[in-house]
Amino acid sequence: MITFQDLARQNPNVQEQYESWLAERDERGEDPSDYAAFRRHLIDLGAPDPGPDEPSDFNDGDLKAAHPERGEVAGGMG
Repeated sequence: MITFQDLARQNPNVQEQYESWLAERDERGEDPSDYAAFRRHLIDLGAPDPGPDEPSDFNDGDLKAAHPERGEVAGGMG
C-alpha cells in the first residue's frame, strides 16, 4: 500500500501541498477526505500525478469514519 513517504519520492513537496489543500478545503467547508480532489489539486499545480490509489495515511481514522462511502479505494479521475 502506498504512503505519503512513497509519494514524496516523486514530489518532495507533497506533504506541504496536502496541508495547504486541507486548509483551503476547511475554509470552503469542503470534504477533506476526497482523495480525487486532492489528486486533481496536485495535477493542477503541475506536480507529479500521485496516481489513483489513495495513500494509506491520506486521512486519519476520524475522517475515514466520517466518510465510510469512500472505503479504501480512491475515486477515479473520470
